[in-house]
Amino acid sequence: GSGTTGHAVLALNDADNGNRRFILVSSTEATTQEPNKNICRDVAQKRLTAAIEGYSYTTKNGKKDVASLGGDFAYCRTRRIPTHTVFNTIQHEQIWTALQLINTQTFGHYDATAPLQQMDYEKNGIAHGIIYLPNASDSTLQALQNIIQDDAKTVIVYAWQPAMAQQVLNNPSITVEPIPQYLVALFNAGARN
Repeated sequence: GSGTTGHAVLALNDADNGNRRFILVSSTEATTQEPNKNICRDVAQKRLTAAIEGYSYTTKNGKKDVASLGGDFAYCRTRRIPTHTVFNTIQHEQIWTALQLINTQTFGHYDATAPLQQMDYEKNGIAHGIIYLPNASDSTLQALQNIIQDDAKTVIVYAWQPAMAQQVLNNPSITVEPIPQYLVALFNAGARN
């Protein structure tokens, strides 16, 4: 199962100081009799947390401690968003998570108090950055200018109003991609809904 696979990867990394990664996918296995059943959340997530942090259990001979394997993981839930409703139903947190995973294979939380979201990462020894601009107000455009001003790295800015973002940027190492069109094009290849 998924929890067993993740646990095995953590154990291998612990054994040889490796850096293997995993993506586990599971359905909830919910039924009409058990609509709240969620194997991934209630079994796999708990197992991986215990393996990462270490745990204790009791046998007839007493308490046994199992050492931490280290590592980390994120538990994410997906839901299908029909293409024709993307403009109305997608949320900024979902967009930021998707953009991070697409570009960096990791993610941090969405900060609703920040004017924009930003993440720097390295790929093949080259510095990169991604920025998500949830709106093009004067304050967010100014924040964008301030961040980009002295940046030498390659940056992709994802914006709902890409033309407005492009107007304040004057740097050939910056690409502006339109949201949600970028995500629709990326995920909608062959989809019918």
